[in-house]
Amino acid sequence: MAEELRLMSVHAHADDETITMGGLLASCADRGILTCNVCCTDGKLATIVAADMPEETTRPHLAEIRQQELRAACEILGVTEVHFLGYGDSGMWGEDTNQLPDGFWKADIDEAVGRLVTHIRRFQPQVVVTYDGVGGYGHPDHIQTHRVTMLAVEAAHQKALYPQAGEPWRVQKLYYTALPLSFLKKASEMAQAAGMDPPFGIENPEDLPFVTPDAWVTTTVDIRAGVPRKRAALVAHHSQIAPDWPMLAVPEEVTIEHFGTEAFQLVISRTPPSLPETDVFAGIEAPTALTV
Repeated sequence: MAEELRLMSVHAHADDETITMGGLLASCADRGILTCNVCCTDGKLATIVAADMPEETTRPHLAEIRQQELRAACEILGVTEVHFLGYGDSGMWGEDTNQLPDGFWKADIDEAVGRLVTHIRRFQPQVVVTYDGVGGYGHPDHIQTHRVTMLAVEAAHQKALYPQAGEPWRVQKLYYTALPLSFLKKASEMAQAAGMDPPFGIENPEDLPFVTPDAWVTTTVDIRAGVPRKRAALVAHHSQIAPDWPMLAVPEEVTIEHFGTEAFQLVISRTPPSLPETDVFAGIEAPTALTV
């Protein structure tokens, strides 16, 4: 039954969950599927884009602000649980902040995996969603999130590993978030026809670092019913997402008509998948308790 199904999303920073899969999370809420969002860092080093949040007075409280924004966004999306792994932001790739002792990039992998295994075994998701190996666009915290999630998903069902973290649980499917090249090409063409700047300010979508080849996409989810909530959740991330952010810069009805999907890559499946999919829970009929 739907109420027995559970999905866990694991992201590096507050707002990543809404940008990459806010529609899926809203769709799960509509279906009675329980969801848990795990945020790995405090996001305290992010650029502050809100005009009404001065750097000098906002920066000292940014970690707390971003946590509040995440909780507000997840409430809009209908996320059941929100948790934080407790690591500091590492900043963009190549910055001196990558070496901060509390930063996620420098975290002890074994410790970080153990923290996430505890959440997996407690929440017992059939589906887990995170980033690909480059973390979408190369941010060190995104890459670390990928590493920790992959190891935790595989460790969670091994009773010999992290025995203090709870009873073993076997995740059935693991996905990467994806932004298909065809999606961005369509957005760029529509922006050009409307006399608007291209999404993310780059005319050739192939030059964007977070583009996913269409051939890699296995799963496309219809999120049209959740678009209004996804847009509202984006607005809730006030410190990070400006009104001219690509999805907010176009009318809601245009988003629903032309961009009402989210894409994913299925990378682990315990049962033979039937691809392409339109549902991340395809092939999953009921929770699977691990018997050992």
